[in-house]
Amino acid sequence: MNQKTENKIFTKPLFILFALLAVAGVICWILQLTQGLQLTNLNNFNTWGLYIIGFMVFTGIAAFVGAIGSVVAAGLFIIVDIGNPERAWYIFTHPNFSSPMFWDTLILAAYVIVGIIFTRQLLQVGEGKKEEKSLQPIAIIAFSAGLLVTVTSFVFALQVARPLWHNPVQPLSFLAAAIVAALALLIILFTVLNKSSYIEISPDQLSKLGKSTAVLLLFELAVVLGEVIIGLYAGAGEESEIIHWLVAGEGAPFFWVELIAIMAGLALLFNKKPGALVLGAIIALCAIFMIKYNLLQAQLLNPLITYAGPPGYSGGEGVYLPSLIEIGVSVGIIAMGGLLVMIGLDKLNLGKKAKRGAGKSHSSSSAAKA
Repeated sequence: MNQKTENKIFTKPLFILFALLAVAGVICWILQLTQGLQLTNLNNFNTWGLYIIGFMVFTGIAAFVGAIGSVVAAGLFIIVDIGNPERAWYIFTHPNFSSPMFWDTLILAAYVIVGIIFTRQLLQVGEGKKEEKSLQPIAIIAFSAGLLVTVTSFVFALQVARPLWHNPVQPLSFLAAAIVAALALLIILFTVLNKSSYIEISPDQLSKLGKSTAVLLLFELAVVLGEVIIGLYAGAGEESEIIHWLVAGEGAPFFWVELIAIMAGLALLFNKKPGALVLGAIIALCAIFMIKYNLLQAQLLNPLITYAGPPGYSGGEGVYLPSLIEIGVSVGIIAMGGLLVMIGLDKLNLGKKAKRGAGKSHSSSSAAKA
């Protein structure tokens, strides 16, 4: 790749925008580091917020898209959530082998290794040094590693004192949500790259991706409605209190936004028009975000065992809304992931491959692993 081609990506408006957002995110993080997590809207009850939601979403994307940018984003969300990044080393220096968080960290590291190996082999196939069928073993490994994203769910499902989380359906729900987020991102990415002449993908292929995404999103809808129906039917008990708070209490606006997003996403993803599919994919990502958002705040703001102060149930704990610092840091992390994806696409030089008539499946796989 000549110098002119290398410099081209750094002058693109989207690259510049991502770079500016990343810088803004770093500034917000520095403020958080110097002044503490008091700049966030996290507290003794709501200890997990926007950062953990970002971690869950991008871990899912990393598991099934394999993009290095997604893995980096997921890892950064954990780093900023810790508050003191030096404590991140405790995971390795003082490992707790019985903790799902330890195994989650190892899985993220595995995604990085698999992603690098896959990308390297893609480059070798593109250069004619290897045949495309040589990608099959690493592709199988990558898919198998993706299934391990369910380990993240055990961080929640094993908490006996959290009735909304302590549910055997959580691993399946996390797996479905991860695939929905990954496929939705691929629909958006493939559409953009197709219009930019980076790859070639037919409307029929996009439609199949949309239907697959919709089926899994439908499963998420079944899980959400099942939890609500069971909680409301019981009429009393810890989980029932939480469901009432979520459906008709202070958390109701967020729940109904989630439900509307799921329904709208389903309607659009079953549509064959590319424009409708892209919009449906964006809404599906929003729906997954709201599912995770409500999963956290509904349980954390309704604890079984309260601290000194107002009671956990109907005690005016309010709702969780991220602070501007949290939003700034999160946007910066996503922008960093976007920068890595753009650099990866540029290094793979997919545009020239598409013009030379590269196979559709090979081009799509290269885009997903950039």
